[in-house]
Amino acid sequence: MAFSVLPIIDLQTGQVQFTVQGRWHTRYIADPAHLERLVSRSSRRPVFDPRGGELVVFLAAAGQPDGRRCAFRLAKFPGTIALARVRG
Repeated sequence: MAFSVLPIIDLQTGQVQFTVQGRWHTRYIADPAHLERLVSRSSRRPVFDPRGGELVVFLAAAGQPDGRRCAFRLAKFPGTIALARVRG
């Protein structure tokens, strides 16, 4: 099941944030500027598919009333756990 979302895109860090059913999700994308350009040209709100971890943007296209589908695979953003330990 996919959910309609309005993503917040951080161009510096690559973070993509949005809410699904009242819960905030933070993911990462390697090329945030490309995603931002396509979202700004989208014909309707993007949808997020949690099973595949994809954000789908629909672009206006001749002969395609629903728009041309463009999917972005989003990576889970590292949590608050330490990725490295310093030994004293």
